[in-house]
Order: sequence, then C-alpha cells, then structure tokens
Amino acid sequence: MPIAINRNARRRAADAYMELIRKFPLRKLKNDDEHRQAVQIIEKLMGRTIDSGASDYLDMLILIVNKYEDEHHTRKGMHLTPQQALRAIMNANDMTQAQMGKVIGSESVVSMFLKGERELSKNHMKALAARFRVDAALFL
Repeated sequence: MPIAINRNARRRAADAYMELIRKFPLRKLKNDDEHRQAVQIIEKLMGRTIDSGASDYLDMLILIVNKYEDEHHTRKGMHLTPQQALRAIMNANDMTQAQMGKVIGSESVVSMFLKGERELSKNHMKALAARFRVDAALFL
C-alpha cells in the first residue's frame, strides 16, 4: 500500500504544478505587469501550506522574479555597503531587526552589524543568502 500512496502523492503534486503552470507559465517576465502578477502569486503561495509540486513551482517563480528585478529594477553601477544591502533586504521584506535576528540567530548581531560595530560571520552570510536568495558576497 505505501507504493500506491507515494504514487498518488506524486500525481497530486504533478497536477498542482501543472495547474499553476497553466495559470501563469514559468518563463522570462516581459514587463512590470507580468512582474506584478508573479509577485502576487508568490505572496499567495507563501501564505499557505503547499505540496511539493506547488513548492517546486514557487521556487522557480521566485528565481524568475529575482532575475527580472535584477535586470529592470536595480540601478546599473549601484554599489551598496553590506549594511545598506541588509537594510534594503529588511525594507523590501518589511522586517524588523528582531525578525532579521531570527534569520541569522541573533538580534544583537544584526544591530551591531547595521551600526558598523562588527562583521557578519560566514554562517550569518550563508543564512541570509539561503533565506533571501542573494549572493553571500553582498555582505562582505
């Protein structure tokens, strides 16, 4: 019986994935309207429990949105300090220092880093890179 259950779960995940693909295909975003639609879908999916098919779709859609934002919404030649980069991420995600502290494991480290009193450890940078899907070198 476990094989049949596993097969049914995979089929449901594939069905959920294909339903999302039909609603909003995974392809390069062409304009700000498509970007807005994609962000709305991401917000909707992140606000609920999803199966592995929807999770796979969400992962790819986030990558597509990030690529569009990098290409169309980031000023060319814009260089942020590591502190400015963290502040920008916090602002973009409407996060407090306490919430960011939960991501890296220490609110005091976030506070000290933003004040320029200390650097982030490799583990902190890895946690930020994984959570926000950015290059860890952004915080060096």
